[in-house]
Order: sequence, then structure tokens, then C-alpha cells
Amino acid sequence: MPDEIWLGKDGVLAVLPIHFNLPAHAIPLDTFVRTAERAETIIASLNRELFDGKLKYEILVLPPQEGSFKSKIGVYLFGGWLAVWTFTESDVGQAFIRGLTLQEPAHWAEQAGSAIREQIVSDEEDKAIEEADEAPEDDEAKCLAAAEFLVETTKSFLQTDVAELESVGITTTRFRDGFAARNEFYEACAATPDIRAVGFEDEPVFPIDRRDFARLQVVLPPVKDEDDEPWQTAIVDLKVTSPNWEREDRQRSWKAKDAKGRERLFRIEDEQFWGLVKTERLNIHIMDTITVQWAFQGKASSPKNIRVLRVLKFNDDVLSEPLDENALDAILGDYTVADSNQADLFSYYAGR
Repeated sequence: MPDEIWLGKDGVLAVLPIHFNLPAHAIPLDTFVRTAERAETIIASLNRELFDGKLKYEILVLPPQEGSFKSKIGVYLFGGWLAVWTFTESDVGQAFIRGLTLQEPAHWAEQAGSAIREQIVSDEEDKAIEEADEAPEDDEAKCLAAAEFLVETTKSFLQTDVAELESVGITTTRFRDGFAARNEFYEACAATPDIRAVGFEDEPVFPIDRRDFARLQVVLPPVKDEDDEPWQTAIVDLKVTSPNWEREDRQRSWKAKDAKGRERLFRIEDEQFWGLVKTERLNIHIMDTITVQWAFQGKASSPKNIRVLRVLKFNDDVLSEPLDENALDAILGDYTVADSNQADLFSYYAGR
């Protein structure tokens, strides 16, 4: 269980200690910043690859304690924790948990319930104790367990041999940026001569000594060229939260939310749409809803490099038809149709 974890009003704060064994009570600023930032990158990599980027959290730097220098990173989780439970219910997720954390999935729910009971029972009220007994089924418990799981997984990633990680599906190809961050973490430690060892607990326990810094750095596969990654197409409904009416502005994208409330960033390449913008023929609202035909790379749940090829509807106005296969071939070359495309396409025509 993380050394410190608190229930807050809107979420849970779990603490990841990075404990340095060294003779002084100070380390170079560069070492402090590099190790903290690399830990943040690892957490982001785990969130993206295991939970489709659904966890909503903020990384905080907490005050260090006296003694051997301790960098304390707070992971404040305030949304998306149900993605952890969806993952743990899958066969892949259960194997992952057992292999990396050495615990059964039920362990995290039990620990969450115990932690909540400790906090609630301290009120010494019968009603509070009664509520504590029911806590493991509550969202509070699930959020707490998710934060705990994320911190413990990050600790394991930082100190487990690559062969063991790959045996549970954490490969250098899939988690390349996470392993790159781990390499840089230990490069920073090795570049600081006074650091004798590193641990990830509040107690002065240092399982990673100096000779392990090189062992835990791994050879990375070549960076995948995004230009070679295949394009996918889909037709989706969006609520625009931040438009960008300056077509030539390359610094800021359009921002919108999809049907599931996930934030999407994209650029609009539709000549007809920009012609309507120029002639001021769009019926613009405070919050515009649009239906678009877009192309993207990566997963449908977390698309990247999104290009809106056609704006089909703008609020209640139908603007154009979707591009056909020949047009898409000419623009994209090889592409595939995302699984959700047919349902969205049916909805588009049915709603006209």
C-alpha cells in the first residue's frame, strides 16, 4: 500500500516516494527535476497503454522529509478510476496485476476498504462506522484503490527487470516512452556521484543500489515513424469547446468533446467549410455541435494526428456529403475504416 494516501473532497492523493541514499540531505536540482519528470512520464505511459488515457490526475511535488533525501510525488486522482476496474476484470488485467504487483485483484479492493474505514472510524460515530463497513462498494473505495494501484505499478516498473515486465505484456515496443523515461531516471542517478542507492518507500529501504543503475537501463527499439502508421477514418459527433477560426494558425488546434466526453484536438482541412467561414454563412452558437468525417492515427479510443476531412453538419445545418472511397484513397493512401464508423454513418443519415 502507498506510504501515504488521503481521501480529498474531489479525489484521492497517493504518494510515490523516491528515496535517495546519500551522505548529505540535498541533491542537485537537475537530479531532482529529471527523476520527478521521468516518474511522471512513466505514469502517463501506464495510463495511456493500460487504461486508454481515461484516468484524470494531477502530479504534485510534496515537501521532502528530513533524513536521507526523499522526493515525494503526489498523484492526485480525480476521475476515470473505473477504467482501472474494467482493466482488472479482464484476463489480461488479472495476469498483469499478479505478475507485476504480486497481488490478486481483490487485494486492492480490500486495501481500499481498510484505508477508508481507518479514516471514517476515527470520527468515533456509530453512523460513520456503519458507513465504513459499506465503503468497499463505493466510488471512494474504487478511486482510492485505483490511485494505490497506479502508484504501486509505477514502483514496480521502476525496479523490475525487463524480462519480468515483458512476461506480463509490458514490452519495450508498447511502452517505449516509459522505458525511455526509466533509462533517463537511472542516468540521472548515475550522474550524481553521492547517490549510493534508491528506494521507493518512506522507510530507509534501498533495493536498487548503484550497480543496478546500469542494469535497469535497456536498449530501446527504433522510434516508429508516424508517417508509416496507417490512417483510420470515422464519422463522429462533437461538441466544440474551443474553436480556432484562424485557418493559418498552426499553434492552436480546434478543441471538442466526443460523445463520451473525451477531449479531442484536431485541424479542419475542409475547403468548403473554410469558404463558408470566410463568407460568414455559418450559424454559430456559443457551444457548436458538429458532425465530421475525420482521419486519425493510433487507437480509436485515443486517436492522434486528427484531420477533419469534411464537416458534414454544423449545428442543425447539413453542409456536405462524406467523402467516398476514391476521394479518401487520393487524400490518405492506404487507410482502414474504424469499427464505430458504420454505426456513426447510419446515425448521420438517419438524423437527416
